[in-house]
Amino acid sequence: MEVAKLRIRKCLKILDEYKLKIAIGFAVAIAIGVPVYLYNQKEISDFNEVWSRVYQINYELAVAQNEGPQEKTEAIEGAISEYTFLKDNLSTTDATPWLLLELGNVQYKAKKHDEAIITYREFIAHFGKHSLAPIIRQSLGYVLEEKGQLEEAVEQFEKIANAPESTYLKAQVTLDAGRCYEKLGQLNSAVVAYKDVIGSFPESSCAKMAEYRLEDIE
Repeated sequence: MEVAKLRIRKCLKILDEYKLKIAIGFAVAIAIGVPVYLYNQKEISDFNEVWSRVYQINYELAVAQNEGPQEKTEAIEGAISEYTFLKDNLSTTDATPWLLLELGNVQYKAKKHDEAIITYREFIAHFGKHSLAPIIRQSLGYVLEEKGQLEEAVEQFEKIANAPESTYLKAQVTLDAGRCYEKLGQLNSAVVAYKDVIGSFPESSCAKMAEYRLEDIE
């Protein structure tokens, strides 16, 4: 009888120890799970917030296009401020690449070239495989070209032209590269680029432009 009681006490003690471990396990799970849940909820909330604000900002910019120069400038500056705030204060979501695209484009439109370059490069660093990446590279190339950084612009255009996923842009960016080669005085490279456009995309508007440029060079 005494032996049975000892066994029962031992079992109860083991159960008490396991209860403590189970309780600690639940506590740890909750401690991990709750923040993860809240973070996921925040991501959903931030995703919706970004799209809502992007839509509203684009609407405000569109309205401002029908107003005076002062109103247009104020709308652009307001858009830059708003996009920057969203980028810096909301979590990264599937909407973030589009937010960076909009921010970079409005900075470019405002002639804030250095800021646009930073934004476009940030996109490429974090979302280099995104479907928008070729378009971002093209915009980056245009900004670099406007700043006179022609060799870097060519590098961006040629990366797009050589990427299988961006063949839809190849005619345009090859033409763009040719134009930059002309500005650099590298006429042989410009001719190669223009002939590539004509040979690969003979019916395109880019081919017609390339033909005009060849006539001037040759």
